[in-house]
Amino acid sequence: MRQRGIVLEREDDYVVVQIQDPTRTCGTCNGCMRLTPQRPPEDYVVRIDDVGRNYVVGDEVIIEGQMGDLVKAVMVLYGVPFVSLFVGYGLTRIVLGSDPLAGLGAVGGLLAGALIARPLARRLSESDPELKIVARACS
Repeated sequence: MRQRGIVLEREDDYVVVQIQDPTRTCGTCNGCMRLTPQRPPEDYVVRIDDVGRNYVVGDEVIIEGQMGDLVKAVMVLYGVPFVSLFVGYGLTRIVLGSDPLAGLGAVGGLLAGALIARPLARRLSESDPELKIVARACS
């Protein structure tokens, strides 16, 4: 995922960058904020390696981070309830032999999957991605 930021200060081989609030950058859906609680603006300040000393205070930069853990968390968040819906339906249908009750079993499976998926997804998305500056942003 790419984000835009501004270099606030320079330290030896690092730059301190304030990342723009994702909700301001990409819209108002807040989809990227659903797994984590609301963060104050100071949480969007990060230290990034700049060994080549290419960036100075005030530069607008494009930052990129690997989002593998976040993708896994989203897959768990949606995949576990989806699979548990069918498992709930199938088990209830086999055990009770009734379609209306199997529908209730599907709803129960969906709810159970949702209760299981949320803590798992949070655990997967706890670590922040490793960030690097990929380019200077055009003004």
